Amino acid sequence: MGLIAEFRLTSLELPLTDAVAAVPEVTVSIERILVVDPERPVALCRVVDDPDDEFGAALTDDPTVAEHVPLDESSGSTLYRVRLRDPPVPIYRKYVELGTTPLGGIVTVDGWWGRARFPDREALAEYRAFCVDRGVTFQLERLTRESTADDPPFGLTREQYEALVAAREAGYFAVPREASTEAVGERLGISGPSASERIRRGIDRLLENAL
Repeated sequence: MGLIAEFRLTSLELPLTDAVAAVPEVTVSIERILVVDPERPVALCRVVDDPDDEFGAALTDDPTVAEHVPLDESSGSTLYRVRLRDPPVPIYRKYVELGTTPLGGIVTVDGWWGRARFPDREALAEYRAFCVDRGVTFQLERLTRESTADDPPFGLTREQYEALVAAREAGYFAVPREASTEAVGERLGISGPSASERIRRGIDRLLENAL
């Protein structure tokens, strides 16, 4: 089971930062990274708020871009296929070495916000050291363990999930309320206060991870 890390990389030498700096009003999200060739990764970038196609011209002038092709233009956005070349900080080559899977990101004027699946904490620590050694500020924002098919959704514990399901089935969330925490506790084989605590903690975790 791997780890899902969300992190921020701050450096002006990261790929595509020159293009974004030239057109700072656009939003550039990385929908997918193809790393068949670690030396020449391909990024599928969705660009929003660029009605005059200024970002396309900026990509031409970006030294980390070998070529770019617009694939789709719809709903006020453009999807580009961008082949990168010889970035000063080869973050994707390190992804491949560590067996890490990039899950997307956002390019900003001063770096990247990224999301990736790491095989373990050692790989994450090595990736962080790799970035820092090259002058890139690495800030970990969120780290979660990847769920299996049998795990409850939204990071809920098994007890929180069962309490929320029991509460809903009993009518605890109905308006007006049709069941008390004592009734929910009876379904779960625990006391009313314990059921109340599980429901509240479950709702808090659900809102944190869903919103």
